[in-house]
Amino acid sequence: MEHRCTERITGDLKVLIHRYNQPIAIGRIKNGSRLGVFVETEFADIGCEQQLRLEIVANRQYRQPLITMNALVIHKTEKGFGAELDLDSFEQNDLFMKMLRGDFSTSASVDETSFAVVANG
Repeated sequence: MEHRCTERITGDLKVLIHRYNQPIAIGRIKNGSRLGVFVETEFADIGCEQQLRLEIVANRQYRQPLITMNALVIHKTEKGFGAELDLDSFEQNDLFMKMLRGDFSTSASVDETSFAVVANG
């Protein structure tokens, strides 16, 4: 039986995966918590203990990612990978959890205050 310190929340967030500051793949965060995520992707060239950066972008209107997360791959499956997260701030962590729960719209009606907090770190 697998043991986790925090409860996972089911989600479906589109994410851009970066390695060495270069975009390498797209995927979907299928579940996550404040400490980690499972990313479903068809890209197979990702190994355990690899450092990645994950970006969630609100929409095409914004040129900057809504959330950028550093991630360390801890396990890999045929469907994707699990990773530990390192978010920059409590505000960014709270925003990520709201998005994962579906409490935060990533459409054109993004709250500018929330965006400014995340964009400015």
